[in-house]
Amino acid sequence: MVEAVIAKRIEAPADDVWALVNWKGCEALMPIPGQMDSVRFEGDGPGARRIFALDQERLGGGSIVEELVFIDPKHRFYQYIIADNGPLPWTDYKGEIRVTPCGPDACALKFAVEITPLDMSDEECRNIFITHCLMDVARIKDHLGIAAG
Repeated sequence: MVEAVIAKRIEAPADDVWALVNWKGCEALMPIPGQMDSVRFEGDGPGARRIFALDQERLGGGSIVEELVFIDPKHRFYQYIIADNGPLPWTDYKGEIRVTPCGPDACALKFAVEITPLDMSDEECRNIFITHCLMDVARIKDHLGIAAG
């Protein structure tokens, strides 16, 4: 099993970042070129699902299904699992996302995961997760009009 955590400071109010990373907020960032073409949602609250359609050319198409385990909007935090890995090379994925204010005009965005790689090394799996999170941060900054850096 691989555990990985990455946190980045974003020079934007916590509520603005939460609006993009909360359970349904990711829809504003779609599509994600080379990764996800779209997302759709089923249900609300714990047990809700979001289904991501994967990029055909890079990932071979198909979809993954994430399921919400716990959400605390007041503290800008949620936990989720991947209920169906689709073609992705891992299993037992448990993730969490948290946004913490750093004063009124900045915040920390934290991604954490426990994941079991399939047919790859722990290091390769960790690198895929961290690369994906860094791409998410770049997309969030771009969406909010924040210069890269």
